[in-house]
Amino acid sequence: MGVARRNDVNSPTNSVAGSGPEAARLPLERPRRRLPVALLGLAALAAVLTLSIQAFTRSVVYYRTPTEVLASPGEQVRLSGKVTPGSIVFDSARGLVTFTVADAGATIRVVFAGTAPDTLKDEALAVAEGKLDAGGVFRADKLFARCPSKFESRKPGG
Repeated sequence: MGVARRNDVNSPTNSVAGSGPEAARLPLERPRRRLPVALLGLAALAAVLTLSIQAFTRSVVYYRTPTEVLASPGEQVRLSGKVTPGSIVFDSARGLVTFTVADAGATIRVVFAGTAPDTLKDEALAVAEGKLDAGGVFRADKLFARCPSKFESRKPGG
């Protein structure tokens, strides 16, 4: 039950590669090498991924509480805390805004040279970027005041 094979002289199974008149007519093909192209693509993808991760980690700045900021003086940080009622002082002659922020464990005096945001009010959540100096005063380069969320529960009677 074998398959009968034609024993033809012109059959490709009987011809010897590289001999005869047919070999002269076939163009020489170089085998395609996809490995270098694939490696180049992987290297480019790895470079883009690495740069993206570095850009993301540089742009992420975590909020620190007053207690955490007091533990790391001189370090550029983003301080977040509730403005202590009655502590906001505007010094228009010198262009300074001074106030204190607090959390459950610490209070820090913040000094900002510039115009304070309109949302900076008593008991608002203030965010300041800067450094804590040796005297315990936080010198802010940037100042933000976050508006209270409209999804927070209201105080009783308010």
